[in-house]
Amino acid sequence: MESRSQKTWKTLRKISSSQEESEGTVPANEEEIVRTEPSACRADAVVGEEKPETFDGAGKSGDSIKVLVAHPVSSTSRLIRETLESFTELEVETTSNFLRAFELALQKRYEMFFFGMSIGDLDGSLLYEMISKVYACGKSVRKLAPAVVFIREKDEKISEELERDVRVKDVVSKPIRIERLLKAVESIVEVKDPTTR
Repeated sequence: MESRSQKTWKTLRKISSSQEESEGTVPANEEEIVRTEPSACRADAVVGEEKPETFDGAGKSGDSIKVLVAHPVSSTSRLIRETLESFTELEVETTSNFLRAFELALQKRYEMFFFGMSIGDLDGSLLYEMISKVYACGKSVRKLAPAVVFIREKDEKISEELERDVRVKDVVSKPIRIERLLKAVESIVEVKDPTTR
């Protein structure tokens, strides 16, 4: 049975090898990837220099606040997107592909992630760990990955480590309650009262 760190490295190697093949260079062996110096991290090229933000009077940046939803079931992604767009001023992007979610997380600035606990070959917590490692390794202003909310099936088990992680805002079980979603985003955006028109 593979440990969590071995699984992370295996997935990262798989992603980096597909990128290197498209560039025309393939490493001689696996050890070459592992022995790279932290200063020569590939994340520097992916997560480039960010300009310092300018804030308006409300304390939020002038741009719209974005969240990323990655879930294999499109109806779940749609429910989350429509709920957040109806009751908040958030801009929501959705995908069902974990590789696309990884790319989007590195290309754009998000304030929060909503990940399914199982997205194809990769589980949501492992995807979030990979994104966090790239953020920590990059030369951007932001060294910490945004907060995350995990969406799980009713019978899915979660580890105690995940429950205690401060970056995890909530673990929402299906069927999803709208109140739980809105409570999870209260820290990044003002939520409209659903009982008033």
